[in-house]
Amino acid sequence: MSDISFNQYSRLSDSLERELMRAAAEESESLRVTTVAKNALAYLKKAAIGVASYLVEVSRALDEARAKDARFSRSQW
Repeated sequence: MSDISFNQYSRLSDSLERELMRAAAEESESLRVTTVAKNALAYLKKAAIGVASYLVEVSRALDEARAKDARFSRSQW
């Protein structure tokens, strides 16, 4: 029996598991390191851009809050 499931009580039958393994073996593609590396770099680039834009937004929000506070307290920042 297989333990590949979302639930510990649901199991694949032996015949279904054999059929899935046979289909996976017939349709498998070779794994290329360059493709994996390109995908990983693209993901890291996307994550870095997201973090940078978040930090810019936080900085902008803090600057606006300081400017509003300076207007009310009449002090320079």
